[in-house]
Amino acid sequence: MKRFIIALILLGACIEGTFGKNSFKIVNKFQKRTKLRVHCYSGNDDLGVQYLMNGQEQHWRFNDLVFHRTVFRCELMHGYQYQNYQKFQAYNSNWGSDENNKMVTWLAVERGLYKIWENRTPEFMFPWS
Repeated sequence: MKRFIIALILLGACIEGTFGKNSFKIVNKFQKRTKLRVHCYSGNDDLGVQYLMNGQEQHWRFNDLVFHRTVFRCELMHGYQYQNYQKFQAYNSNWGSDENNKMVTWLAVERGLYKIWENRTPEFMFPWS
């Protein structure tokens, strides 16, 4: 029985190390006064609608699912009656096994969306539709 309990504790420690805290954030980096409407969700969680003004950011932390892929999608809108929008995959646990891939930042600017992986140069990903 003691061996079984020790095995469970070790298994739990291994799983926590493999599936630790992950995060992504959305940052409003528009030059002009712009309200950004943000709605992010996964198959299990709806993070609700947030409104970000210039310079504001919204940051989410979560664990990956152990036996399934974790995917968060976001819908960002801005402009007159929120006519400019972009729907995209903000986080996907299958993007890579590198720990740096566990933290993703999305910058919303006039041109569109830039993606930053920890310690990397911003990469242009999507224009506004």
